[in-house]
Amino acid sequence: MTGTIPQAPHMPSVPPVLSDPHSAAPGRLPPPGAELGFEQTVPRALAHRRQVGEVFVTDSAQGSDDDFHLAFQIPRAHSLWSDRRAGFHDPLASAEAARQSIFVLLHRHVGVPVGLPFSLQRITLRVTDPSAYAHDGTSALQGYVHYRVAERQGKGSDVVSMVLDGTMEIGGRRAMALSAVLAFMSQEDYDVFRAYQRARKPVAEARPTPARRLGAALVGRENPRNVVVGLPEREPWPDDASGAGGTFRCLLAADPHHPAFFDHEYDHVPGPLMVEGMRQAAVAAACRAGALAAPHALAVGCEAAFLDFAEFEADLVHEAEVGAPGADGRVPVAVVLRQFGKPVVEGRVDLLPEPARPDPGRPGPLPPSTARAHGV
Repeated sequence: MTGTIPQAPHMPSVPPVLSDPHSAAPGRLPPPGAELGFEQTVPRALAHRRQVGEVFVTDSAQGSDDDFHLAFQIPRAHSLWSDRRAGFHDPLASAEAARQSIFVLLHRHVGVPVGLPFSLQRITLRVTDPSAYAHDGTSALQGYVHYRVAERQGKGSDVVSMVLDGTMEIGGRRAMALSAVLAFMSQEDYDVFRAYQRARKPVAEARPTPARRLGAALVGRENPRNVVVGLPEREPWPDDASGAGGTFRCLLAADPHHPAFFDHEYDHVPGPLMVEGMRQAAVAAACRAGALAAPHALAVGCEAAFLDFAEFEADLVHEAEVGAPGADGRVPVAVVLRQFGKPVVEGRVDLLPEPARPDPGRPGPLPPSTARAHGV
């Protein structure tokens, strides 16, 4: 079943800005001498994926000790990242490629062993040129990522922490700026740490609240399986989360067998799933508040501080509060994920309304190919 969200009658008067004139100049990625290709993906273990189809990084090269260049491509028919209205690629799809790129550069170039536990403590991304994500209906989302190590404590298997600053180029345009803070520990330390964490939480007494997922259209999706948030099945919260005004609240309600979010086993709620929950809560809240006329919006900014591991056994409550649109039309939504009454993730999602899609009418003929034929 799916829930519904009433919308406020007023709509924003600020038109969306789809191109930043200061970021539209041709990019310089990769630099001369760095040959990066898109012929095949890197080995799946380097990207922390079990399924080959979930690996998006295709190549990598190291410049100096602190500079790394990577290439990525998102499959056009990916069950999650292609699940949106035609017209634009999903910036969070390229953010997932950037996340995998971190793993690849660590294992292939920095000397961090595969299997060494580490976590993203904080991520920040901002789409600098939304028009870079325009989708012509035939091309895959692909591009280049450049990472620079801004801070590092330790090296190889002895690394303790690291700060990365990055830029992304898509179609010759600087599309995104991003940064990440990472923390590392040994497997033994991780096991002790997780056991200590869980012992301090009432996990054994926790009972998740049965929830019905929101309708796919309410969060900008088309496939209901890709909806990850919902409302309680029986009784609303005391402050009536689906009412008008105030903070919008919803629950994590993801499919536990989702092929993208649960590509492999986890002992905690995975970070990409929580980020998608933040995005969907933000879209639902912005539509409900009237800051978005429709749920068709690009996630053009995301900040997330991961304060604790989220457990599967208990409710993960999403709280979203919509701010005033900026001069460029971006709608900021502050989002907090809480479990056992304490914040697990604190952050913000910036949404940019997509322009109205023209009526495609009757499809025209396919353009003639300039490629040489290689058989049927």
